[in-house]
Amino acid sequence: MMQEPDAIRPRPSDDDAPSAPTSIAARAMAALRPEGASYLSGLNPEQRRAVEATEGPVLVLAGAGTGKTRVLTTRIAHLIATAKARPYDILSVTFTNKAAREMKHRIGQLIGPAGEGMPWLGTFHAIGTKILRRHAELVGLKSDFTILGTD
Repeated sequence: MMQEPDAIRPRPSDDDAPSAPTSIAARAMAALRPEGASYLSGLNPEQRRAVEATEGPVLVLAGAGTGKTRVLTTRIAHLIATAKARPYDILSVTFTNKAAREMKHRIGQLIGPAGEGMPWLGTFHAIGTKILRRHAELVGLKSDFTILGTD
């Protein structure tokens, strides 16, 4: 017997619907499902398309003040909310500490505590230092090395 493709399979009736999730974590993740995801509201069609493109890279080219950071932070939130990635599996590199703080804040506003625990969201320098400390012995350093500036 041949199965119908997902696109044309009839939707289950309310009688077939599973009971509501009972654990706090299950309820939180259910609230983040894309069908009713409030974090997607306010995006224009092009932004939403970039956010929902979860397989492979996406290039966003736009001028200042057009919502690039919104797209990036919402895409990260979407990847976490749809369980395509865990917060600690995402690498997001910025140029400034201010931008990194802003991104963490925005992701937290979009999906709450589910977005916490992103050790790989930071500046080039912070991420590079973290990698060097983690693998210091491979380059002949101790993990507690000191970075000297021009001062």
